Amino acid sequence: MLGREHPAYAALDPMLAATYEAPYAWYVRVPDLPAFVRHVAPALERRLAGSFMAGYSGELRLDFYRGGLRLAFEQGRLRAAEPWNARAVAWGPKPNGGFPPLVFLQLLFGHRSLSELRYAFPDVWAEEEARPALEALFPSRPAWVLPLD
Repeated sequence: MLGREHPAYAALDPMLAATYEAPYAWYVRVPDLPAFVRHVAPALERRLAGSFMAGYSGELRLDFYRGGLRLAFEQGRLRAAEPWNARAVAWGPKPNGGFPPLVFLQLLFGHRSLSELRYAFPDVWAEEEARPALEALFPSRPAWVLPLD
């Protein structure tokens, strides 16, 4: 019940500590990803401000194979979150990150870090200039779900 990162596990001897279950992976879908990102923009902006990427200006163009997401930041503020499709036109800006369908949600909700996703999914990628912003915006976070029963 304490989750995978509770400090009690480090404090107790392995022979005394109770075994624990691996964390539950939420099965979450987002029907309108740009709208959701705009909704959580204040949290994303706080994460940027508290990182070495404070004041970040730039674009993250994420390719999801059947669509994508464009995030534009100006001085650490989210200015645009909109659908983006690299395959719609042959010219113009190219993606600077890519995720198989639905895998980005694991990063968005903090279930896995970018490096964990890159390890598990060989087709997850991020250009070097996009990687620090993605890591600052979407850090891996422990989750604790309590049953309602």
